Amino acid sequence: MISLKAQYGLKAIVALAAHYGKGALQAKEIAGSQDVPVRYLELLLSQLRRARLVEATRGKKGGYFLSKKPNTISVYDIVAAFEGSVLFPQNGRNRKDSLSFVWKEAEKSVVKYFRSIKVSDLVPKLKSGKEMYHI
Repeated sequence: MISLKAQYGLKAIVALAAHYGKGALQAKEIAGSQDVPVRYLELLLSQLRRARLVEATRGKKGGYFLSKKPNTISVYDIVAAFEGSVLFPQNGRNRKDSLSFVWKEAEKSVVKYFRSIKVSDLVPKLKSGKEMYHI
């Protein structure tokens, strides 16, 4: 359902949120702390830049930083940057399927849940290593 891209993207955003206000982080620092391959992470960070969630600076002290405050970015914002707005694709979406309501309602619930979690809520989880949310 939720791709590895979105999962790694969320890890990167939370790492940047934990460093918010302290300057930029280099991709290799984020990759090392989040156990994500650095080259793959650089591709994901580019996608997050296009979604306007992350900005980058060049130079000796260059790197990546959040373009918004962590309490204004939701998990849904990150997932949507990678997955688009449809989380449960349906074959023949335009066709009237007697059970399509199941997927539509599931998607509404997941979107509502993801929108309710702000990146700032996840920073303590990153620091403590404990789970905060359960689906």
